[in-house]
Amino acid sequence: ALDWVDVVSALSADPQATANLARSLSPWPNNSATHFAEIQDRVRRFVESGQLGIFTNGYWGHPAYKLPPEANLMAVAHYLEALDWQRDVIRVHTIFGGKNPHPNFLVGGMASAINLEDTGTINAESITKIQGMITRARRFVEQVYWPDLLAVASFYKEWAAIGGGVPNYISVGEYPDNGQWRDADSMYFPSGVIFDRNLNEVLPYDHQLVREYITSSWYEYEGGDDVGLHPFEGETVPRYTGPQPPWTFLQDHEKYTWMKAPRYDGRPTEVGPLSRMLIAYAS
Repeated sequence: ALDWVDVVSALSADPQATANLARSLSPWPNNSATHFAEIQDRVRRFVESGQLGIFTNGYWGHPAYKLPPEANLMAVAHYLEALDWQRDVIRVHTIFGGKNPHPNFLVGGMASAINLEDTGTINAESITKIQGMITRARRFVEQVYWPDLLAVASFYKEWAAIGGGVPNYISVGEYPDNGQWRDADSMYFPSGVIFDRNLNEVLPYDHQLVREYITSSWYEYEGGDDVGLHPFEGETVPRYTGPQPPWTFLQDHEKYTWMKAPRYDGRPTEVGPLSRMLIAYAS
């Protein structure tokens, strides 16, 4: 989160100017000169002690940092607030799953049962708490995270053309509005496929086009290493060809992993939040 922020530069910021900047971006209650001055003092104590804690190992003062001091102070203050916000929002996991991280999964459902009348389960009181957590989380994203993201990105526009992964994206759909998960048209996040970053064309998703390859994996297929198999037809026959222990060092080999490589219509594709967002936007 602080990759674009010079923490030490925040020490030279004017708290009042920082407050003016922050208020121009959002109505977040903590966007005050008093709050930013307090954060600045906390950071100064870190720096003067020589023990930067969570801010250790940054390239502070590097010319690649482009934010003015006031933007740096605003970002640092909001980063520290985000730590508290994160602690609050993950309580949703503990209510539903019993703990966080690594919630306890049980066959047939989550660790916490749902019974609106029972005090030892997820009940009406728990749901009210969860609703409050989600409301606070959304407010933080809308009034802090998103405005800060746009503000910081405006200083690094050229980076949008640098790097990036594969240009293909898949979403199989998420959250059916009618409760019927087999009904692709009812999904809140639609299914679809984008090739070559072409947001003008979203192709329908077809699971029959998914194949798993083992070219670089420690498995063997009856049809050879260059054959891709649909997961329903997949074969998992281990054939370890890596170095034998005891190892003095490890080096690259043609085969190097126990993971298979999925492809869609023969192409590597990205899944996850970015894919869902792009396909929803393009649809």
